[in-house]
Amino acid sequence: MIIAATVVLYNPQEDVFDNICSYGNLIDYLIVVDNSVTVNQNLKLKLQNKFQSKLFYIENNENLGIAKALNIGTNKAVELRSAWNLTMDQDSRFINFEHYIKCLASIQGHNNIGLLSANTTRNAIALLPDNPTFDFEERKLVITSANFVNLGFFKQVGGYEEKLFIDLVDFDFCLKLRLQKLKILYFKDVLVEHNLGEVFKRRNILSRKIKEKREHSPQRAYYIARNHLFMAMKYRKLFPKEFSFLKIINIVFIHDVTKILLYEDHKLDKLRAKLIAFVHFINRRFGKYEIQ
Repeated sequence: MIIAATVVLYNPQEDVFDNICSYGNLIDYLIVVDNSVTVNQNLKLKLQNKFQSKLFYIENNENLGIAKALNIGTNKAVELRSAWNLTMDQDSRFINFEHYIKCLASIQGHNNIGLLSANTTRNAIALLPDNPTFDFEERKLVITSANFVNLGFFKQVGGYEEKLFIDLVDFDFCLKLRLQKLKILYFKDVLVEHNLGEVFKRRNILSRKIKEKREHSPQRAYYIARNHLFMAMKYRKLFPKEFSFLKIINIVFIHDVTKILLYEDHKLDKLRAKLIAFVHFINRRFGKYEIQ
């Protein structure tokens, strides 16, 4: 069984090399898809010295988005005749990847497994059990990082949706798996340290209470709003519990806007981004867009 891994880079930090080393030694091929505008020559040389012939370093020289990068990496894994492809964020690091390999071996022989997922969280090492199990549960939606994708079904499923560029690319892929009656398995004892985003302390403008909140830039606010609307358009009838228009409007234009108004900085910029997202959705404008 040949196993590849695809990690997507975008202006990586110094710790990316160590993150990649947490799984790179136990796979057959390491595919690095670099979406950075500038060349990360030092990182590339370190990876070449470490992984040598198993490394395939693909430089896009521009940000093509997470979906396009994942398609490039996964298609390369298919070309290399890999059976499974591990998809990784640059800021994710395994605590016990050896156990994940054993979990993957434990489900061989099952014909309807589309994807395996792991326990991605902060301070993951504190959750590491003394005797990790092979227990799993079925999930409906998981994030991209630390997925083992069954490449036997990749073309059948249709790959990653490039119209989304970033945000909800993972959920779209999960829904496409489910439409093909393929299962998504979650292994709770496979631990991955994952950066869930920067946390800020913000004061509620009404109550004056301080709470910890995760915030998105106006650029991300645009993609989140537009792509949620896209998902509702695509899946509202197939998966109404997850992506009905009413639910999406409540999340993106009521809950999120309220949070922006009560807690966040750059309020007008983020509200403007959401308005642009709505107009672009109405006009069916998808793909990359940079907020000015």
